[in-house]
Amino acid sequence: MAFLIILCSSCLPQRRLRHLLTLVEHAHFGRAAEVLNISQPALTKSIQALKSGLGVTLLDGKRGALGLTVFGELVVWRSRALLDGEADMLHEIKLLAGLESGSLKVALGPYPSVVSGYPAIALLLARRPKFSIAAHVASWREVARQVAAREVDLGLAELSGLAADDQFATELVGQHRGRFFCRPGHPVLAHARVALPRLLEFPWMASRLPQRIAANLPRSTGRAGTFDALTGDFVPAIEMDVPMQLADLLSGSDALAFASLALMERALVAGEVAMVPTTGIEFRAAYGFIYLKDRSLTPAALAFMQETRAVEEDIVNREEVLTRLYGACSRFGRLARIAPGAGIGAR
Repeated sequence: MAFLIILCSSCLPQRRLRHLLTLVEHAHFGRAAEVLNISQPALTKSIQALKSGLGVTLLDGKRGALGLTVFGELVVWRSRALLDGEADMLHEIKLLAGLESGSLKVALGPYPSVVSGYPAIALLLARRPKFSIAAHVASWREVARQVAAREVDLGLAELSGLAADDQFATELVGQHRGRFFCRPGHPVLAHARVALPRLLEFPWMASRLPQRIAANLPRSTGRAGTFDALTGDFVPAIEMDVPMQLADLLSGSDALAFASLALMERALVAGEVAMVPTTGIEFRAAYGFIYLKDRSLTPAALAFMQETRAVEEDIVNREEVLTRLYGACSRFGRLARIAPGAGIGAR
C-alpha cells in the first residue's frame, strides 16, 4: 500500500505535520492559518503536499464538516508522538548543556509542597544558584494532568489512582502519619484518649483528603466536613489549598487541624498548639514523584528528586524524636517547652 512508506524528511517534513495538527485542532482552514501565521492558500498547499507525499487521503469533507479519514487519524496520532519526541529531545539537550544553569518546571501537591517540595527547592538553589525554577501548586489530579501534558518536568503529589495508569512512572517518598492539632485549652483535650466520633464533633482544617482516606470515615461526618460526590474526596469544613499558618488559624477557634508532626513542629515547640491524643486512628500520606515513562528526566529534575529524598529522610528522623517528645500530651495541652531543634536532626 502506498501509505506504508519510510517516514523521511522529504515526504513528511515536520512543518507540514504541525500544519495538519493545527488544522485538526481548529477544524477550520481560516482559523488554523491565522494561528499558524500563514495564509490560507499556503496552508491548503501544505496539506495537499502532505497528502501527495503519503499517497493517501487525509481529510474527509463529505460529511459537511472537516473530518479525518482512517489514514488521517493514524497520521495525526503518530504525528503527535513524533513532535512530542522532538520537543523532548530539544528540551533535554538544552538542559544537559549545563547543569549549573539548568531549569526545572515542577508541579507540587498542596501538602507535599510545604512538607518537602519548597525545602528541597531551597536546598537546590543553594547548591545551584544559577538554576531557573518554576514551581506551581495544584491539586494532585491537576499535577498528574500537567505531567501528562508535558507542561512540567516532574510532579510531587498524592499517588492515588496513578498505579494503574501506564503512562506514568511513580516513586513513593512521603508516608507521614497525619495527626490532629488544636489550640491549648481546647475542650477535646479534656479526654485522655480521643476516638474518631469525638473528633467529628469539631470542624476539621486541612487540604482535602483523597478517597483512599475518605473511605475510612463514616458517612455521617458531623461538623468535620463533607464528601465530594464526584471524586469521593473528603472536603474539610475549613479547606486549605496550602496548609500554612495553621497555628494562627487555630488560635481563636475550636477547629482541629489535620497535619504531620514535622509541619507543626515550630508551633508545638512554641506551645502555640497541642497534639490531640487520639486512639484507633492512623491516616498516612502517600505522595511521591510523578513523571512520564517515555520522557527522560532532566539533570535538574534528578537533582530536585535527590534533594527531596534528603529532606524526607530528615523529616522521618525528626518525627521520631517529636513523637517521643509530644506523644504524651497533657490534658490541657501544657507541653514542655524545648529550644527549637533541641534533640532534632538538622534541617
